[in-house]
Amino acid sequence: MDVVWVAKLQNLDLLKNKKGQSIVEYILLLAVLSSIGYSFYNNAMFKEFIKGEAGLFKRIRQGMEYSYRYGRQFNNSIDYDNAMNFDYRTNQHDTYFNNQENRSRFFGGTDPYGGQ
Repeated sequence: MDVVWVAKLQNLDLLKNKKGQSIVEYILLLAVLSSIGYSFYNNAMFKEFIKGEAGLFKRIRQGMEYSYRYGRQFNNSIDYDNAMNFDYRTNQHDTYFNNQENRSRFFGGTDPYGGQ
């Protein structure tokens, strides 16, 4: 009786049906995805793109700071250092004055109030 029980243990049904094939496929898929992720993570160009003080995250931080301060989207044509160190005693800051159109971003009436 004991010999039959041991023989049943050695006969793995998991390897004989499709469930075993699915497990092997998932393990292989995980291995492929892990190797692709590892390749990206150790790539010099990827590290240059992501790096903290000069890469993607610096650009995101600058964009968030600029848009929070001025209520406008930050783009490549804006000099970040000059924009963030602005003297607000004039009307030339980005929230108020549009340099491309040489006029205010705000609107107002063309005639004085009261029809005078």
